[in-house]
Amino acid sequence: MKKLFFLLIAICFFVLTGCMPNLTVQTAKIDFPGKSVNVTVKNDGNGDAGEHLTYIEINRVGAPEAAKPETQYSAKVSGIAAGSSWSSGPIPFSSFSSRGLDLYSLTAANLVVRVDAKGMVKESNESDNLYDANQSSP
Repeated sequence: MKKLFFLLIAICFFVLTGCMPNLTVQTAKIDFPGKSVNVTVKNDGNGDAGEHLTYIEINRVGAPEAAKPETQYSAKVSGIAAGSSWSSGPIPFSSFSSRGLDLYSLTAANLVVRVDAKGMVKESNESDNLYDANQSSP
């Protein structure tokens, strides 16, 4: 009887987690000549993701953690269906709030994207919502 109970619990767990969204950063790129940022977020889960916030920040390469975010943009995403993507389109540097960092003078930067930054979407994997990479102008 105990085996059957645990088997049913395991089946329910796999069924429930199999029908959940999973948001990940598909692409994230700073266009230094165009003075903009482009981000694409994919829902590679099996359930639709509802409304959420994606934070995009640009920092100096090597900036101390205490100084971050040096600039930030908050994108309100209305939702992403299972298997679909959301693209920001070009986000101009002028749309970023800044704590004194001059984005226009950068030739290298640390781009950070936090998908579902406020934890509004229950996902099958909450640990893959962060993209953090240094990028340079071509």
